[in-house]
Order: sequence, then C-alpha cells, then structure tokens
Amino acid sequence: MDQKLDINTKGTAAKVLHETISHKRFITVWNRQTQFDDGRIIEWDVVGHHTPYPTFVCVFTFNTETKTTCILKEYCQGTNEVKYTCVAGSVDRRKHQHALDSAKHELSEEARLTGGEWVCLMPEEQPDGISELKWGRNRFVPYLCLNPTPDPQPLRRDLEECIEVVNDVPIADLKRAITRGEMMLPSVQTSWMALEYLAEKNML
Repeated sequence: MDQKLDINTKGTAAKVLHETISHKRFITVWNRQTQFDDGRIIEWDVVGHHTPYPTFVCVFTFNTETKTTCILKEYCQGTNEVKYTCVAGSVDRRKHQHALDSAKHELSEEARLTGGEWVCLMPEEQPDGISELKWGRNRFVPYLCLNPTPDPQPLRRDLEECIEVVNDVPIADLKRAITRGEMMLPSVQTSWMALEYLAEKNML
C-alpha cells in the first residue's frame, strides 16, 4: 500500500541531509541528498537559479472590453522550439525592489505594454512562489494585469530573446493552444489562475 502523503508547498517535505553545487553558470545544478520519513536516503540533481525566492514572474494580461489576452511566441532553447508563453522574467535584485517591479519591467520589455490594474495571484500559503518543475528549484509569482496599454517607450529586450507579440487573442484560442501542448507550463499555470479569478469576478 502506498504511504500516505500530505501536500507540502513549503519546501520541507523531506529532510535535506547534504547539498553541494555541482555546476554554476546561468543555471546552477545542486547535488542534494534527502531522507524520507521511512528512512530512505536519495541523491538528486536539482536545477535552477542561485538567487533568492521568488525566482521569476509570469504575467497574464486581459482586456476587459474585448475579452482578449496578449501572449508571446518565444524561442525555447531547451527543446529548440518556438512556443506560446505569457510575459515572464527573472526577479533581478539589482534592478527590482519587489516581484511586481519585475513584472512591470517584463511587460514593457517583452509585450511592449505598460500600466493596467495588477492582481497578484500567488496563494498566501506559498509566499516564496509556485514551484516551476518537479526537479527544479525555481519558484515564480503569477500576476494578472487588466487593461494595459501600448508602451510608447518600451524597455529594450535582452540580446538572446527571440519574441513575437501576439495581440488580441480570444480566450478560446488560448485554450486551444494549451490543449495542443503549445504553451510553456508556468504560462499554463498563470493562465489557469487568471481565468479562474476572472470567472469568479464575472469578467469573462
């Protein structure tokens, strides 16, 4: 019979016995040794950014008049694909005092939008952010931005970014992209949370 497990979003599900850095450049790889309650000791490769939490932000935009969103087509280097994403980017403590500062910065840089009404979708019980991947360390904060407007002076994108902005996307088209597996997972999570919020507020 399977062991009974409780949901744990606090990063304390197993006892960490030992952790060292195996590789560090833009991405860091840790060798982590953990012990389960039943006594098993396991070693893992854990991947992420060696920065404080939250690691990055993800932004879903929504126009309340047209009932559409703005998403991106973006090059994804890991799988060498172009996929749909929401606006997303790292929280850089050298430039951002708060995760919201990063979200506004990325909205200008990637989608060339500014302003709007901001809603933080992060659950209160997960103040460090939502985990990105099973085997990854990164956590992100999901945001909803209502009615942003074109930025007359958008911030410059990073050299490595390869992006096409897709404006005025109906929600039905967004859902089709998700069900076809064409959207990256943090963007799927953020979109789902934003749509649930909008439905609860009778805004769809």
